Amino acid sequence: MNNENARKILKEYIDKYDMSNPRIALKASHIFRVADAAKEIAKELNLTEEQIWLAELIGLLHDIGRFEQLRIYDTFNDKESVNHAKLGIEILQKDNLISKFCPNEKYHDIIIKAIDNHNKFKIDEDLTDEEILQSKIIRDSDKVDIINLLRFETFDTLFKKNNIIDEPISKEVSDAFLSGKQVDRSLQVTNMDSWLGNIGYIFDINFVPSFKIIRDKNYVNELIDRTPTEQMEKARVFINQFIKNKSEQRD
Repeated sequence: MNNENARKILKEYIDKYDMSNPRIALKASHIFRVADAAKEIAKELNLTEEQIWLAELIGLLHDIGRFEQLRIYDTFNDKESVNHAKLGIEILQKDNLISKFCPNEKYHDIIIKAIDNHNKFKIDEDLTDEEILQSKIIRDSDKVDIINLLRFETFDTLFKKNNIIDEPISKEVSDAFLSGKQVDRSLQVTNMDSWLGNIGYIFDINFVPSFKIIRDKNYVNELIDRTPTEQMEKARVFINQFIKNKSEQRD
């Protein structure tokens, strides 16, 4: 089982969009890195060949809604536009596009459920064991690469500003982060709130291999180095200890 054909079809789909738009280019590269990360995490979890293949495929499809979102709204802020996961599901279900990526219908519900849950604050409770597993893998691999890309993407591409360091971090956001909680988007007011909230995705990561990727590649320190403030230094100390503890746990 492999996803070579799915990757080819996805590339053809993405190539229809304006790659000169840096936000389109960002998501195009992100989606393939997430698929690679999902495959790596699934392998490290010693899953079956079928589960590894499915995890990679969900990684390829999880953000397919981003391209229409960006074409219409030129933002990937769901609050200012549309829920990109829901939009992606609509796109995959229209004219049965999902079957081009995965001809076997027995996997379709798992794929749809995982995509639907990849950007929720919490995973739905009414899922099967396999749906929960695949939802956790795509959530981890997505978050791992969000932490990764924040190290190098320009602030203009991410926030439509040259810099964000002059903006404050809200007390509610800082308090939530320093208590080891994922930061609810409803609390995020400024771009620096969003920046810290994105780092706080780590508090919702599920698997030891995911923590090891973040630790071994030094993602968080490089990210925080871009916004050197007193609050961010406190965040650095707290999150590095959290990652160390989690990455040293047994699977």
